[in-house]
Amino acid sequence: MALSQKVILLAALILCQFYGLATSQPCLYNFTIGNGQPVIITQSAPVCLICFNTANTTWIVGVVVSNGTAGAPYILNVMSPVTTLSGVQVGCYSLPEATDLVSSLVYVATPVVPQVVTYVNETETLNLDCTKVVTVSDAALAFFNVYSWFSPVGSTISPSSKTASLSSISRTAAGNYTCVTRLGTNVNGVTSVTGSTLVVVFYPPTVLSPQPTVYMAQGRSIQLNCTFNGLPAPAVTWTYPNGSVISSWPRFTIQTTSTSSSLTITSLVGGGDTGTYNCTASNFRGMSSNTVQLFVQVPPDPPSNLIVTSVGNSSISLSWTNGFDGFSPFSNVVISYEVDRYPQDDTRSQTFPMGTSATLVGLYPYSNYTIHVRLTNAVGFTSNPTNITTTTLSLRPMAPTITSVVAVNSTQLTIMWISPSINSTTTAPVTSWTVLYSCYSPWNPSSCPSGSITSSSPSSPITGLKKGSSYTFVVFGVNSGGGGDVSLLATNQTLVDPPTAIVGLDAAVMTTSSVLLTWSPPSDNGGQNISYYVIQYVILDGSNLINMMNTTTMATQTQILLSGLTENSLYLFSVAASNGYAVGMTSSQIKLLVGYPIKPANVMASGITDTYVNITWQLQSPAGFIDYFILSYRQESSQTWTIAVPQIFNGTLTYMLTGLSANTTYVVGVATKNGLVNPSNYTTVTFTTAVTPSVSGSGGSTSTSVTTGTSFTLTCNVGTGYTNLVIWSKVGSTSLPSSAMANGN
Repeated sequence: MALSQKVILLAALILCQFYGLATSQPCLYNFTIGNGQPVIITQSAPVCLICFNTANTTWIVGVVVSNGTAGAPYILNVMSPVTTLSGVQVGCYSLPEATDLVSSLVYVATPVVPQVVTYVNETETLNLDCTKVVTVSDAALAFFNVYSWFSPVGSTISPSSKTASLSSISRTAAGNYTCVTRLGTNVNGVTSVTGSTLVVVFYPPTVLSPQPTVYMAQGRSIQLNCTFNGLPAPAVTWTYPNGSVISSWPRFTIQTTSTSSSLTITSLVGGGDTGTYNCTASNFRGMSSNTVQLFVQVPPDPPSNLIVTSVGNSSISLSWTNGFDGFSPFSNVVISYEVDRYPQDDTRSQTFPMGTSATLVGLYPYSNYTIHVRLTNAVGFTSNPTNITTTTLSLRPMAPTITSVVAVNSTQLTIMWISPSINSTTTAPVTSWTVLYSCYSPWNPSSCPSGSITSSSPSSPITGLKKGSSYTFVVFGVNSGGGGDVSLLATNQTLVDPPTAIVGLDAAVMTTSSVLLTWSPPSDNGGQNISYYVIQYVILDGSNLINMMNTTTMATQTQILLSGLTENSLYLFSVAASNGYAVGMTSSQIKLLVGYPIKPANVMASGITDTYVNITWQLQSPAGFIDYFILSYRQESSQTWTIAVPQIFNGTLTYMLTGLSANTTYVVGVATKNGLVNPSNYTTVTFTTAVTPSVSGSGGSTSTSVTTGTSFTLTCNVGTGYTNLVIWSKVGSTSLPSSAMANGN
């Protein structure tokens, strides 16, 4: 055997020791030896080598290692990792001559073991190299000409390159990246070799707080949690509300995993443990924190501004302002109280729904109460209640008994009553009495109002009432509890007065034997409706009463026609009203002469001028009832009368007659009228009007011419009927020039 063959056999022996041979294992791959092509095998895979020469075969891997049956395979098991191989010559031939030796180079290509881990920071570039994950000897690299990279989800990154780059890598891109190498043509063996690298992406932590706000009662335990991420796994710290980092503190325990941390606090302290807790996670990539707000629940604070809003005889109403709720919703209000009147009673309490007001009921009347108000929540109730003291009202007085209602006069009634019995433990003394009354007046209901008075004693006069009106009374007592029960009804009526005098009596002569009387009702009927009127009339002879007569009318009649009277007789008339209880005062009396009135007397004319005269007259006694005077006049030479004034009202006894003619004789007549007309019933006077005065110059001329510096004379012709007093004046002036002289008689 040649030296070269010995070297080969020695190498094969070493290779066999390295890989190990096994004939009992099944083959994953079958490759032919001696066909002129190299053979590529992979690690950890039993490989069956089949000799190209199918005769009885002797296998040599550096030395003869097997004599087998023709066509039987040689099993080569590659079990250990191999990083570099330059290739091993494997051959086979038929004994004994070994002239048919055939061989092939065998190479190993295998993934890198253990798996390569690639580290990259988030947002940076990931660089991948297939040669870093698949081990292939330099001699065998020429047989690999196809490379592909695949992402963790199987998508192709680089279809034909040994290297690949991913920029701005994110944490979600972490995972196994695979490189597949494929053989070229004219190569025996595995078709591909796959290697992978685990890509680890480092990123800064983020802290989440699934419970941002937590409530727990004092004295109990609480676990505050925060979750986080980040790679590499961050370190976690917790800080107390005052900013101190929590470490090995009593009552505080921290437990942290790769993704969460918890802080357990036992025996919570109200107020002290309340606050914001900070969970902070950090690694070389950065830092993140989040907070958990812890409220340690405590009993609520006492209410403030507690006041009594109203008091009854069995109830007290309160209002207040709620204080701090202790970080726990209010549950209800508990009000306890003691009453000093009954010390044998225990303290009692009433519970109310949560609010700012409540009313205690079922209390004793007329009693002093000390009241305590507490607020409650899920933790407990106020330790120090808010207190207030007040007194319930007295029971109201029972109804008194009216004993009498006495009519004093037409405007006053006096009422008397008996006070009810009073229980001093429940009812305060009566401080005043109230009398209520209502009125009914059949003659004028609208003017009869109701009213009330207050009295300090059990009797009282009621004044200012309506005459003849019916009044109904009730009485009740008043104490500190208010007005009590009312008494039974009592009724009485004020007395009735006579009516006052009728108003506006008037009389008119209708005929020579009849007179019409008219009037208005009295202003005060005395307290009862007018039932009728009484009319009295008598005949007078001077001052002597000749005859008296009476008659009546219905209440609705305010006039009467009296007939059958004696003509030319003087009558005295009066009217009075009656309300059924009494006849009132008589009216002012009227004297009236029935028939035509008596003529006026002493008709005289005075102040006679050329155009007017003043006429005066007098009444004869008795003149009777006169409506008015009629004044007429005529010239003495004529019988035709002219009525100057058709009506001169009674009481006027003078008249100035104007529009007369100068130097003319007139007859003036004045007549009286009382409803009857008798034109011949005149009293007359006769007079002559004056002559109108005139002024003349020399020779009787009405105009005179004179020379300056000379004198002249004017003559005033005074008519009859004027006085001798003559006043001269210059036209346009009230006096004469200073050089003028006036003489006359």
